[in-house]
Amino acid sequence: MSIQPFTFETELRSLAQLDRAAGWRWAIWFGVVLGLTAVIGGLLLTGQPSVAAVGWALYALALAAIIYEPRYGIYLIIFLSLYGDILIAPWYPFNKNFSSMESLFFVNKSLIFSPLEVTLVVTLLAWLGGGRMRRKIDFYQGPLFKPVMIFAGFIVFGLVFGLSRRGNVNIALWEARPIFYLFVIFLMASNLLRKREHLSHALWAAMLALFLESLGGISHLLIDLHGSLAGVEAIGEHSMSVHENTFFVFMIAAWFYRASRAKRYVLPALAPCVLWTYAANQRRASYIGLVLALGLIFIILFKSNRKLFWMVVPPLAALGVLYTIAFWNASGPIAQPARAIRSVIAPVKDGRDDRSNVYRVIENINSNYTIHRQPLTGVGFGQKFFIVAPLPDISFFIWWEYITHNSIIWMWMKSGAGGFAAMVFLIASALFTGVRALWRMPGGDLSAIVLTATLYLVIHFVYAYVDMSWDNQSMLYVGLMLAIINTVESITAVPIPTPRKRWNWQPDPSPVPGLLPNPESAGQ
Repeated sequence: MSIQPFTFETELRSLAQLDRAAGWRWAIWFGVVLGLTAVIGGLLLTGQPSVAAVGWALYALALAAIIYEPRYGIYLIIFLSLYGDILIAPWYPFNKNFSSMESLFFVNKSLIFSPLEVTLVVTLLAWLGGGRMRRKIDFYQGPLFKPVMIFAGFIVFGLVFGLSRRGNVNIALWEARPIFYLFVIFLMASNLLRKREHLSHALWAAMLALFLESLGGISHLLIDLHGSLAGVEAIGEHSMSVHENTFFVFMIAAWFYRASRAKRYVLPALAPCVLWTYAANQRRASYIGLVLALGLIFIILFKSNRKLFWMVVPPLAALGVLYTIAFWNASGPIAQPARAIRSVIAPVKDGRDDRSNVYRVIENINSNYTIHRQPLTGVGFGQKFFIVAPLPDISFFIWWEYITHNSIIWMWMKSGAGGFAAMVFLIASALFTGVRALWRMPGGDLSAIVLTATLYLVIHFVYAYVDMSWDNQSMLYVGLMLAIINTVESITAVPIPTPRKRWNWQPDPSPVPGLLPNPESAGQ
């Protein structure tokens, strides 16, 4: 093997390339800041800037920050997407197209793309452009790359197949577009979040967004609804409560694994506001998902600390039984968990939950008929499902003939048997990888983050079985959690130097714990 001799010419060429890349980066950054300054200055000269103008200025500043550091794009996408809710804040622009007239960023009815999509594209270009300037793009795949790409392939098939049979182009794009967000955010997060603190920052962005969204929900409840839930089914989107489950799971996991003090004390301080909107939103599926997640946490507790398990779980189980009995026939937000259990075990005839269940049963009959008519290919995106059992009138939902509540069966109906199998394979691979990673984590923040990511996938797909779950916010959140599970073992495996003592009298610092042995090979 020959060794290339060191030359000053090679070194100077490398330094020149780095200098050019840095120069272009700062030139773009300076141009964006200069343009933003000019816009704000013009607004101040012409009069008092409007709320929309301030929003545009802040959005431009966010895009500039992404160009400077593409990783910020992941944090901003998660924060800004989870914060928005169409019922709590109809004006909120990030998740809506520039063609939405109620949006703060309304531009023109012909602009059928959103600030979210612009941010995704800018983050993607900043990541790839930065790699191109460095003449090296580090592309990490990980164990979930192939399952995600196989699933993506079948989504493309469902879109092409549906449109080739004269499907409705507008509806096909509305159906499939959020799912493509999952793939994009997964690829970018897997390659941009490459340190332990990056994963922690991403979860903090999500938790802060959920807290601020809860403040908006409280304001909506107290001001717009005058503090009354009479005749109100929900104060926010259905998925809001499902996302808020991760707040409670992360808070519990932070104490369970003794994460950083900030997580152990700040999250409980913010929890009352989140709990208030969680109860006011009255979503049965979210309660069922949270109970399931708590049950899985108890199983982990039984494996890791049986003494604590017997101290905590039996009293909580007894309280849960007493609560369910006491509120079995009650109503109101405080009775919602008991009502969720009752709606599954013994739904009340002619009640709201019973009518909702009946609609889903009839809808499933039509979905099963559609699948049996075209089991291999499905009908494709943009195509209506077959209706052999008449459904109650919900024509106010314009896509009622295209999208069903059972999002699991819906995937088979739209992308065929292959798409359904690819989805199941992805879910199984993610859960397997997440559980394996959890056993290999050294505790602390990393264990809490992995447990939250894994349990969110469980919660989400339980929710998907009974409600429409392929929405913008959920797909971005699922994509982030998949990326965390995909990368956390490789991140944890990188050794971290032992921190230095600040003062001589301090004890020697302990080494930062790394990745534990694979449990599959521990017994060999």
